[in-house]
Amino acid sequence: MRKELPLPPPSGLFGVYAFPEKGQFVTGINYQHHSFSGLLQGSDSITTQQAVLSAPNPFFGDPGQPPTLRVVPKSAEADVIFPFVNYAIDDKFALVALAPLIKKKTVLETFAGANPNQSLGSNAVTSAGLGDIKFGALYKAYNDAANRHNVIIDAVLSAPTGSIEEEDYNLTPMNTMVLSRLAYGMQLGSGTWDALIGVAYWGKDNRWGWGAQYLATIPLESENSEGWRYGDKHEGTAWLSYEWEPTLSSSLRLRTEQQGDIKGMDPAIYGPGLGANTDNYGGTRTELSVGANWMYAPAHNISMEIAWPIEQDRNGVQAEHEQSVMLSWRNAFF
Repeated sequence: MRKELPLPPPSGLFGVYAFPEKGQFVTGINYQHHSFSGLLQGSDSITTQQAVLSAPNPFFGDPGQPPTLRVVPKSAEADVIFPFVNYAIDDKFALVALAPLIKKKTVLETFAGANPNQSLGSNAVTSAGLGDIKFGALYKAYNDAANRHNVIIDAVLSAPTGSIEEEDYNLTPMNTMVLSRLAYGMQLGSGTWDALIGVAYWGKDNRWGWGAQYLATIPLESENSEGWRYGDKHEGTAWLSYEWEPTLSSSLRLRTEQQGDIKGMDPAIYGPGLGANTDNYGGTRTELSVGANWMYAPAHNISMEIAWPIEQDRNGVQAEHEQSVMLSWRNAFF
């Protein structure tokens, strides 16, 4: 018989799962939708017109390159589906693996090269495919006799299976459509082997549950095959949940992240576009999410979270994060 566990964790968490017993496993599918609208310069909202008049073009000085931006995002969205499996090889160690499927879309507005006040119109660029496959181990560092308090350590590798050479047709400041490599943020992977290291605590007392997690994503290579890498990323989150009845609980979660800007550059990502400037990546973001979890059968549950940013301070100029929706289906085999 399966031991009593703390309340299921919120949907948007990575590396926090009900720890199977030896020879047992948990499978599931997570879905995330992230939407962006408008622009931020640091923590201040700005218009596309302000961006093209003031944000620098790092390629200025090259032939035909204007001093400021000419191509900026109006909106963006990303969808990620990742099935996962978690298998316990003994009472302390479990193996975990997941394979993300990603679809991204950005609507770009282009301004004339000779006149930043003249909009030439908008076009959408997309990318889709397999992201970076992740696999590794979970270690149960602690659980009390009643199994109401758990500490889990994550040690996961991210393999560079996602494409970093995605292309689409872009509207240029010369009012032509040209097939070119998409911005760094539109690529499907990091291009480097990365380590995901984290520790999580979660527990329960009567109807209340709670937990906290720290997770770091650290590139293990100085650059990828195209000459760049993402900055180190650090995430911290804490949550509180309440069990309304044995099959239904809700949660409130606070999450913050900090990431450095991109190091190096891809010579094929070029021009007066916001996404071509590596200084326009990384920064800090804090968000609040509310969630619900329904256990429709023993050890089988569906959960959902909706997250909104409450503070954003981004490097350079970036698309403003608007909202995230996260769904998760977990199916334990005991």
